[in-house]
Amino acid sequence: MTLFNEVNRAEPREMVSGRRTRPLVSVIVPTLNEERNIPQLFAAMPDSVDEIVLVDGRSTDKTVELALRLRPGVKVVRETRKGKGAALRAGFAAASGDIIVMLDADGSTDPGEIPSYVGTLLAGADFAKGSRFMQGGGSSDMEFHRYFGNQIFVWAVRLLFGCTYTDICYGYNAFWKRTLPLLNLDGDGFEIETLMNVRALQAGLKVAEVPSFENRRFMGESNLRAIPDGMRVLKTIVREWRSKPNLRAVRNIEASVEEKAFKEAINSLLEDTTELLKMRANLSQDMLEHSRARMLARFDELMSTPLESKQGQSLQLRYARFYRGDYQRYLNAI
Repeated sequence: MTLFNEVNRAEPREMVSGRRTRPLVSVIVPTLNEERNIPQLFAAMPDSVDEIVLVDGRSTDKTVELALRLRPGVKVVRETRKGKGAALRAGFAAASGDIIVMLDADGSTDPGEIPSYVGTLLAGADFAKGSRFMQGGGSSDMEFHRYFGNQIFVWAVRLLFGCTYTDICYGYNAFWKRTLPLLNLDGDGFEIETLMNVRALQAGLKVAEVPSFENRRFMGESNLRAIPDGMRVLKTIVREWRSKPNLRAVRNIEASVEEKAFKEAINSLLEDTTELLKMRANLSQDMLEHSRARMLARFDELMSTPLESKQGQSLQLRYARFYRGDYQRYLNAI
């Protein structure tokens, strides 16, 4: 089908005519009084990181001032809403990179692992999620009650969504920015990490787990509250399962050629949507409205193109039913 002959621009890009064309990497770092941890975190940041977005949750120490002194190019977003989820969503919106990496400021997530996450995405994954419980991963900062709770959540997600995840509450993730309209994130607290992992499954994204080692905090105390935040995670899992049923029928099948072509066409559309987001400041209102309408028309065309395979039809029906509204809202926010 000619509709599926579009180029998937999520592929790795090289240098063209002396112009840098590889995917740019943005790292999102939520902070709240992390003045003592920022120097060690920034010192460990690999050279492959193009942008650091520091989202500060009203710190009362010198977190922001120190960050700007150590890395003058850091992008600072001052978040007015409470919660890690709210901070991450603000950082995602402010990021200009093609690839977004989530990193904790306390040193528990190692910046040295960023190349592994980026490499996983360049190899073809849409979403790279860290796992402390697969071979090569681990943790030196997990009490038994946190381990036990996480395992319950992992098995709940496996049972309800038919996946093979080994970790569900870990906040070290990386993804292509083009996937944001499908993730449609709306969580404000620590449940944001579970929400992302589940919604990546729901959207049929290609998810790959990356072994990761969770370190102890450099200094200070964790803001995580085990019981209240655990209940938020559990409610998130149940709510997501109830909101988009029949996920197993879409996930546990071998992808057909037609289904892969459908996903490539969706990826191409989302890449163009990301480019529109970058260009919006240079477009008139009329041009912006025209571009939004064209993007939405492309989405509708993809949803109405006849597909023959059951796999392709299942995925197409799922996108048409659950994601058109999310995509339109994302376009309207541009």
